[in-house]
Amino acid sequence: MGGIAGLYHPGISGQPEAAERDALVGGSRFFGDGAMLVCQPRSTMAQTDRLTVMVSGHFDRAPITGQSAAEVLLDYWERLGIDALTHFEGAFVAAVFDRRGPRPTLNLLRDAFGIRRLYYAARGGRFAFSTAVRPLLDLPWVSRELARENLAEYLSFRYTHAPRTLLRDVSSLPAGHHLTLSAEGLKLEPWFKLRYSPPFADLPPDAPTLKELEQRLNRAVASRASGKERVGVFLSGGLDSSAIALFASRLGPVHTFTVGMQDAEDDETPYAGRVANLLQTRHDVLRVSTEDFRDAMDVVVGRSDQPPPDPAAMPHYLLAKFARPHVDVILSGDGGDEVFGGRMVGVLAQEMRISSVLARMPGRRLIAGAFVGRPELKDPWAPFGLSRLIGGVHAFDHPARAGLLRDPGWVRAGVRRLCLEPLYREVASDPLNEILHVYLRGRMAEDTLARAGTAASLAGIGLREPLLDRDLVGFLAAIPGHWKVRTHLGGAITKWPLREILRPVLGKQLVQRPKRVLPGPWRRWLTGGQPFIDERLAALKEDKLRLFQPGAVDALVSAVHAEREGSRSGAEGKLWTLLLLDAWLRDVKVG
Repeated sequence: MGGIAGLYHPGISGQPEAAERDALVGGSRFFGDGAMLVCQPRSTMAQTDRLTVMVSGHFDRAPITGQSAAEVLLDYWERLGIDALTHFEGAFVAAVFDRRGPRPTLNLLRDAFGIRRLYYAARGGRFAFSTAVRPLLDLPWVSRELARENLAEYLSFRYTHAPRTLLRDVSSLPAGHHLTLSAEGLKLEPWFKLRYSPPFADLPPDAPTLKELEQRLNRAVASRASGKERVGVFLSGGLDSSAIALFASRLGPVHTFTVGMQDAEDDETPYAGRVANLLQTRHDVLRVSTEDFRDAMDVVVGRSDQPPPDPAAMPHYLLAKFARPHVDVILSGDGGDEVFGGRMVGVLAQEMRISSVLARMPGRRLIAGAFVGRPELKDPWAPFGLSRLIGGVHAFDHPARAGLLRDPGWVRAGVRRLCLEPLYREVASDPLNEILHVYLRGRMAEDTLARAGTAASLAGIGLREPLLDRDLVGFLAAIPGHWKVRTHLGGAITKWPLREILRPVLGKQLVQRPKRVLPGPWRRWLTGGQPFIDERLAALKEDKLRLFQPGAVDALVSAVHAEREGSRSGAEGKLWTLLLLDAWLRDVKVG
């Protein structure tokens, strides 16, 4: 899908060395003032005497001028500088080389929610950036050494938070951030911040708020589904993708796509079929075989900038590849959990109500000691989510890491709090909104979108995320969390506004069914009988980098055998995390 890359040696005139130029191959190039900028096909470059701009990605709702994305950004940047980004919506990363001042400045930019990715490396006065990790590793001064100090973070969350990566010399530009490089050095700062409802804000009236929300949803989908491109929708049958399909179907005929595993324990594809039938879309289902998965795993690992987060990454790539002959652009429902309040906060909403009652009782500290699992009562000033270390996947906790890693120094007992606290400090709202913000800044940007972006790039298909429309996300952020997640004596209703919008169209049964992740034979494969999995397990046990304690992987395999059929947590999830980590480390040749 194209990309951008570049080298910059502040204060050095002339062209970079030959070995550096050879590492960053591509299409159009700019040389000058110690910089080399590379714009690959399907990305755009624009220049004036004093500015060179490159953009990888697209702008939604940008001014209709017939200009390329780079030309539009250049025009705005000349007048507004970094404030130009407030006028653009979309999925993009960009580089702006500005020679207007006394010293040239390189600016790197990433879209508000991190739909596109950008990496950089700096050492000894040299600086390089790229939309993919591997070109940076081909530079003679960038090592392939594993950042062992970040291993505990990866094992805890299944990803690292930008700017950290698993590679010692490579950093990742955080979502919604702006990196400036000049002769004075590097400066990293956010250009985008969400404004959340303040604590104790009143709930808005339901009817007019739902009407306004529906209009914004319609506008978000329309801005990404208009034009000459053929547009399709990834339809899982869940609330998020069903909402996208609904609003897309109101614009015209829609082609929807669903994926399922051939030998999965359960089959979720009929639900998507029912939604497609109600919306009258053209609907195709892809059935992924074991052989398809095996072949896709090599492809996905070989093109991923970080280890694939879970085995569902492979079917998602195959689905994008399956859809490519039929459509040019795919609309996805990614972001719905983080924006509307998905299943990860349903139980938490009830827990908050209980804790709120207990906190008002006399002797709160005694209550906190008596009720195990209520750390929020011990420190009333800490955010609820932070006190429970909520945010992202829980893969390996501290005891699990201690039992796995060879060096005790890599375990890092407090790493989860260390990573989550800065994200919680970015927002002051009600506890539900604070938790959703941390998921938005963490798991969505570093896990969900990374997986979706890799699949789309490999398949050569455009990816649009309407639920991450900045106007839509800002509207929902300004509403208290308990409007989005309704609690009652019988439990909690997650994504309440989406359910209300979809209920008249899909009916009560489809709207209220529990959301499930993609079911597959993941556990059964790990218990034996699949040669390609056995080979991966043998490679993992080899432990070329000497990361794990002797026998730790065998113990995890034994735990999977003892795990209950159909479970998607515990030992099964841990073992898949290690398998995919090992496969990626080997492919990248990390040392």
